[in-house]
Amino acid sequence: MQAEGFPEGTAPPGCPDEQATTQAQGQEQAQTPAPAPAGGCPVSVGFDFFNSPQEYRRVAAEHARDGAFHSDRGTGFWVLTSYEGISAAFRDEEAFTVGRVSAAESAEEERWIPLTVEGPEHTEWRRRLASWFTPQRVRELTPAMRARARRRIEELAGRGGASFNEDFARPYVLENLMAAVGWPEERLDLLLAIDRAMIDSRSAPDPKQAAYGELGLPALERFAREHIELRRAEPADDLTTASMSWTIDGEPVGDEDRASLLCVLFLAGVDSTVNHLANAVQHFAHHDGDRKRFLAEREIRTAAVEEFLRVNSCMYPGRMAAREGAAGTAERGDTVLLPLALANHDPSVFAHPERVDFDRERNPHIAFGTGAHQCLGAAFARAQILTALEEWHRVLPAYEVPAELREDPPPFLRNSYDLRLVW
Repeated sequence: MQAEGFPEGTAPPGCPDEQATTQAQGQEQAQTPAPAPAGGCPVSVGFDFFNSPQEYRRVAAEHARDGAFHSDRGTGFWVLTSYEGISAAFRDEEAFTVGRVSAAESAEEERWIPLTVEGPEHTEWRRRLASWFTPQRVRELTPAMRARARRRIEELAGRGGASFNEDFARPYVLENLMAAVGWPEERLDLLLAIDRAMIDSRSAPDPKQAAYGELGLPALERFAREHIELRRAEPADDLTTASMSWTIDGEPVGDEDRASLLCVLFLAGVDSTVNHLANAVQHFAHHDGDRKRFLAEREIRTAAVEEFLRVNSCMYPGRMAAREGAAGTAERGDTVLLPLALANHDPSVFAHPERVDFDRERNPHIAFGTGAHQCLGAAFARAQILTALEEWHRVLPAYEVPAELREDPPPFLRNSYDLRLVW
């Protein structure tokens, strides 16, 4: 569960698709670039927030000695490039605050629980939420998770082919989230439609306007408020009902924050896990040796999941510099990106970082961030990925990408990419 899936202009977008990248670049070319920082600091002219992970890594390599570079696009933003620098910034919340969590153009500073709260308030929110995603609770949820995966995969087996993302991964992950937090099963179709609309908004002519369309953020907020009212009238053993008795800083949690929390759980809890699953399966489709090892060697499966989390990290969390000279470069008020795609591909930490290596002896990746805002749902996401990969290969051990869609190397999957498989 990661901070992914937010529409442009509200919170950090997930890994953008190519259409959104082209769209954003075209829009920003018509703008006046922000002035470069003073003092001869490294600048990447024309670098766009919506660039692919590969482009982030290419430009970061050019500025490896600097540890950061500044983009002159839009209002301008810093990009930290090293594992050490990014990890340190995540942990230093006095220098880098969550007062701004995106470099997307026109990003608004809204209150997203618990992403944009800090200090004792954030600690209290984390303490309340942590009990819903403990390793023990994840273990209790896993048998039902496995049954959902098996049911969906077995339903697909006789079809000879499918969209991995849309026919399996997205509904599977969303069902698991709904079960974990106690949302009614009959709302699955609505939430799937909202998730799809949010993804499609990124390639719309006006992404922000599309995100606030009929099935965008307003629909999600309506669902959250309706569910709050349902649980107020009909309490259940779920997170929403539990939150009715929560106090934060001595004050009862209000419905505004409660609805914000439910929206964040949805936006952060689906797409990142779907992306990681799709990237792993795409790798297996193009690397038969790794697929056979995963099937034959149960003992390497956990390491395989960790390696996929590392190599496919594609989130670009943002922070706001709270003091002059943060990370040795930023000025107070500057937006600073902490790209996981760079931290987890730092060659000074990971030998041959582009290589998927199930035998990697040291893998201190930060695919779920680090520091006080590290992802609360990490154990939940790991369990979903491992369970789905095991069940997929139990039922469908042999599959491939259709010949007409094969690319070498394959594209790095993002939210709207449709991974088609045949078997």
